[in-house]
Amino acid sequence: MTEPWNADVKGTQVLPLINLDAETILVEAGPGTGKTFGLARRVVRIMHPDGLGVPGRDVLVVAFNRVIAKQLRTEIADALARTMTLPNDTPIIRTVHALCLEIIGEDVRLLLPHEREAMLYDVLHEHPDLKQKYRRHRNAEQALRDHEASHHAHMELWQATRRWLVRHHARLISELPELLRAHIQGGDFTNRKYRHVIVDEFQDLTPGEQRLFLMLRAHRGQFIALGDRRQSIYAFRGNDRAGLTKLATILGTPATPVTAITMTECRRCPAQVVEAANQLMGLSAAARMVPAGAGEANIHVVYWKTPRGEAAGMAKAILGTMQTHPRDRHLVMVTRREFGFMLRDNIAKLDPTVSVDLSFSESLLETWPVREAFLFFCLLVDPDPPTWRAWLGYQNCPEAKNPFAADRNAGAYLQYFTECADRMTADVIERLASQPREKARGAGGANLWDRAKRFVDLRNAFQWAGASATELLEEVFLPDRWSEHSTEHETAKLDMGLIREKALEMVQGLVEEEKERSAGAILENIARRLRHQIATREPFVSEEGPATLQVATLWGAKGVTADHVYILGLCRQAIPGTRREEYPGTDAEYDDEQRRLFYVSITRPRRTLVLSRATKIRDGDARRLNLSVGTPSRGWVDLKMCPFLREIIEFLPDAQPGESWIGP
Repeated sequence: MTEPWNADVKGTQVLPLINLDAETILVEAGPGTGKTFGLARRVVRIMHPDGLGVPGRDVLVVAFNRVIAKQLRTEIADALARTMTLPNDTPIIRTVHALCLEIIGEDVRLLLPHEREAMLYDVLHEHPDLKQKYRRHRNAEQALRDHEASHHAHMELWQATRRWLVRHHARLISELPELLRAHIQGGDFTNRKYRHVIVDEFQDLTPGEQRLFLMLRAHRGQFIALGDRRQSIYAFRGNDRAGLTKLATILGTPATPVTAITMTECRRCPAQVVEAANQLMGLSAAARMVPAGAGEANIHVVYWKTPRGEAAGMAKAILGTMQTHPRDRHLVMVTRREFGFMLRDNIAKLDPTVSVDLSFSESLLETWPVREAFLFFCLLVDPDPPTWRAWLGYQNCPEAKNPFAADRNAGAYLQYFTECADRMTADVIERLASQPREKARGAGGANLWDRAKRFVDLRNAFQWAGASATELLEEVFLPDRWSEHSTEHETAKLDMGLIREKALEMVQGLVEEEKERSAGAILENIARRLRHQIATREPFVSEEGPATLQVATLWGAKGVTADHVYILGLCRQAIPGTRREEYPGTDAEYDDEQRRLFYVSITRPRRTLVLSRATKIRDGDARRLNLSVGTPSRGWVDLKMCPFLREIIEFLPDAQPGESWIGP
């Protein structure tokens, strides 16, 4: 095997992924088995003049998120640069939604989760027959998710939703793959077919997305689906975990064979981690992994008295490991974002020179102060119908106790929106606020008037000269302006600070790229970027430097690996916790997915794995962190070990109290 794409290959399992030619190939590869390496080498063989000699424009690589896309882009570019004399020809590497937006070529405004929620209230109010059919908002939400994912058809609900979206000039993020698929079926974009289509993390796609990428394969082209059914963790977005095993059915042509490749040799994780992972997923039909790495395990199980003690102790231990191994990559995963915030604050106290990258995007707008600040920022710099709808969908609450108006003021909003000929502007809002409050009409009319008046008052009190984008961001995202009296004050301060930091980071980049643009134009661009990033649930990952510590949620770390991995908050109340409404299926199915989430988490490290938890927490703190602690105790609550950690405890060293632990 002297070809450049086969150089330095370890073992034999990755060779078929690199070299096998078949029309349709299914690759089931466990974590650390060389899937990304083999994918990059296959692209080299496809494009190399001594291989298949295919130009990059005919090769499509689809990644599930930006983190994975960035990793693939780097590895493929490096592999091409080492083996080809013309490395500037690169394949097309895109995330699912980025590819859809690029091909469709429209400036699409994607709804954020809270805007989607208000939309459904409007749809049910405007269509009483649908309200009678689904009875509850969450039933309609689940039906819409099933329709979007192509699990079940709910055409009347979808048509009513589509009407609302047209009126508000917006789209659902899940609509993009279906929109592109409809275009292709109708004869559009016939020139956007690829001779080689490679889809990573196939099990994380919805059925509609899976069919879309098969449609993008050119006649007699190759299609490769890669993934691991044990790493399926996105049921809440409608993914099809069984997609890997029913690829032939999706193809719809039983005569077309699917060539299967199985990769089980884990070269990343220490043997103890591999054995623990196998035990955890004992009921899975997928082949067990085989330890193939040479590294020794450095595993620690640690418990602390409280989450605050955990954050302080782990901060000290992580900094010590970073100082000992400054060139290695360090990754922290947390079961609740607040644990990450506490860790960051403790690290800052010990060593402010260490950069901590909080790679969060999930639920950044879940507290009312942050959501209201973000909405106000967007209305100042880039107002549009969905943002106005969201602003008017609440009730004023000076102490931020309960901003959630019944049905999000759907009746009054729809009436006023229709009277304004579907054109909601600042002038329209001022006109509403100038009317007597007692004349407000419709269900929620008084709330609508209050929200209009609040916007006008805030805007009039807000002073900005227009010269500096940084100045506006600092002023708008000032926590005490929004959250001083909120019970969520501390969480809101941290979330607001994270949005402000990322926005300021964007300002710096845009100022350097677009020196001639005004501050207003730059801020409009930032609002759109932030909305898009939050809508697509992409983690806020910045460029990593040698002194950067990445902190992510368990979901946010999908596709990330590191030399040293630390997992905080491994108590039963956090994982699996209690199933939330956005999770379809049964409690047992939810528990199975949480097990897979834990499986993904423990298979990230190349060397060190620290599993950490607290044993007690104050009842009020537990509820603020959304931990399922049961009946209020008005005191301390015991935090039990995560059941998935208990299932693999025999493969791990004995747990140590944090106070006597010397660190990894």
